[in-house]
Amino acid sequence: MVADRTLSFAGRISWLRHLWVLAGLGTLIALALLPVAQRGEVGAWLIRDALAVERLFPLFGFGIALALVPKRSAQIACVLWGIGLATGFALRIEMMAALQQIPGAITHHFLTMPISAIAIGATLALGRTPRPVLILPAALILGAMYALATKLSDPSYGGTPWVSLAGVALGVWLIGAVALSLRSWRADWFEIAGRIIGSWLVAIGILYGGVALMGNKLKPKNVPPQNAASENAPAAQSAVPEADAFPSFGAPPPAAPPGEKKPEFQP
Repeated sequence: MVADRTLSFAGRISWLRHLWVLAGLGTLIALALLPVAQRGEVGAWLIRDALAVERLFPLFGFGIALALVPKRSAQIACVLWGIGLATGFALRIEMMAALQQIPGAITHHFLTMPISAIAIGATLALGRTPRPVLILPAALILGAMYALATKLSDPSYGGTPWVSLAGVALGVWLIGAVALSLRSWRADWFEIAGRIIGSWLVAIGILYGGVALMGNKLKPKNVPPQNAASENAPAAQSAVPEADAFPSFGAPPPAAPPGEKKPEFQP
């Protein structure tokens, strides 16, 4: 009897999980198929900015980490992600003021992507033993960075709350879809795949952050060769005459002698 109830409960959970995934995918597909003029501000933001790979990849990694840790650690991490999200929305000005001291932060969304990628990537890459502990601060950091990135890309500049709510809904849906799907289908190779994906996230975060930190140092400077002036010096000197080289240049023609025809001026 107890086994039958357990199987029935598992079946209902499986049905709800499939509904969760399909509902989110259906909504995004419907928005993508709508003409641009009919999407509205929130719909246009979701398709144009919120679905960017660099924003969703850390959330995808967080969903994988939730599926690879014990249930208790996953629940605490979800709560900490929500706390980080609320903190990011409330203290975004203070966070921006602190992050703007880093070179290149202002022009690269205040480094929200590399910070998130390194935090959750290290949680996955370091293995099974430290992961239940590392996922807790990573969830807090990830939530704060996601909130900051959402506000930075808000086309209404914080005038309406709908963009922020849509961003939160998208993040909750993606994390839940990945975590619930992987938890229902456990395989031995998940641990290896999780560590590989974590290594990719760390590498992407380091590369992206390194480019941002270098800033203008990577831009080539248009400096002429040092020997260009010396090589072209004679030609440059001969091309421009001196001021007194032609003293009669521009003067009117001389007057004709008496009895002779006045010469015509030829320009």
